[in-house]
Amino acid sequence: MSTFTFSATEKNKPLLICKCFAYTIDKTTNDKTIGNVNIDNHNHPGNPVSTEIRIFEEKIRHRALNSNEATQNVIDYCLTNLSDNAVAHLPEISHDKTFNLIPDKLTTTKRNSLFLQFDSGSGNDRIIIFASAEQLQILENCEQLLVDGTFKVTPSIFYQLYAMHVVYRNTVLPVVFALLPNKTQQTYRRLIDKLSEICPSWSPKFIMMDFEHASINVFSDKFVTTTNSSIMSGCFFHLQNSIQRKVQGLGFKTNYEQDPVFAHHVNQIAALAFLQSNDVSQSFDDLYNLLPQILHPLLDYFEDTYVGRNCTLGRAKPMFELEFWNMHQRTTDRLMRTNNSAEAWHRRLSSIMQCQHPTLWSFINNLKNEEHYIHCQLIKLNCGEKVEPNKKYLNYSARLRHLIMHPLPSILQQLEGLAHNL
Repeated sequence: MSTFTFSATEKNKPLLICKCFAYTIDKTTNDKTIGNVNIDNHNHPGNPVSTEIRIFEEKIRHRALNSNEATQNVIDYCLTNLSDNAVAHLPEISHDKTFNLIPDKLTTTKRNSLFLQFDSGSGNDRIIIFASAEQLQILENCEQLLVDGTFKVTPSIFYQLYAMHVVYRNTVLPVVFALLPNKTQQTYRRLIDKLSEICPSWSPKFIMMDFEHASINVFSDKFVTTTNSSIMSGCFFHLQNSIQRKVQGLGFKTNYEQDPVFAHHVNQIAALAFLQSNDVSQSFDDLYNLLPQILHPLLDYFEDTYVGRNCTLGRAKPMFELEFWNMHQRTTDRLMRTNNSAEAWHRRLSSIMQCQHPTLWSFINNLKNEEHYIHCQLIKLNCGEKVEPNKKYLNYSARLRHLIMHPLPSILQQLEGLAHNL
């Protein structure tokens, strides 16, 4: 008696395997499926190893789509019970982006509307963009845009997940998810150009991002022009992080954690971001003369990176322009100062994925679920639900704004006061 095994083709069509031969469907009618299964007459012998590998590959596809495991874990699990002969003939595992089309069921939302907005196609420079129609509509009409990349939840064949968030009815919501092969200027430009093609009226008034020259240059070229006056801003959280990394690099981690006075001095440096732009240069010099000499290496780093070294003809150009990291006007206008909401979403997504670098199909499936969650949030917001912001954050924001609107008599006093709220 012959044993039949059911599997699937690479295009996920039904496949029947019998005596190491594979059979596909000839045609399907309303009440029956017809295939030509000739068990005994073949002009070549069956290949048990080839058949075993075919079943193995189908198991990988199925598990990748239906589990949250990392890619290597899926492969390791499916290798169980595979014969030595089959292992010896396994094809090399590909780590490039030359996979075929994304399965149809992963290209739509839970509501069967389009989710896969763009796939540049097979190749190592592949870009894939996901967003629902309602998310794109919100993106196109947004005033405040926040962009940030994350890496650990990204499928291993891509470099990063680049997400775009907007402030919608006083709530930060992710609206675009892009899988990118790297973080080059060319890749960011391709992404922005494609989104502008999809959303022709997209022109955010305020854009907040990380301190990354490639993305800064692309967004600036696109949105800061003679016909468009978007205001670019760095994330204050990332500014603080860069100072903290330098503190650790200089060996001052213990000083910062155990000496409140030392920590306050470091915060005074960060507080420069809340002064009026034309006060920063002189205030930095005053702070340099005031703070202990142990902090001079940190101040030197801050000067080179954010202020610019004093020269005969004024200050040299810093790595990041003052207008990009200054928070005075943003605080005055009650605009977002950090990408913390985006960072919180990254943590949420990480808990949903349940592993680092999940398989691509698992990643997209979870992203579909997340899109539906965002859809539900939108329904609530459109029905008038109010999301209460963090009270501690509101408190500090109110105090910072009060200091900015009613500054203390001297700049150094102002830096003292601002530093207590950082």
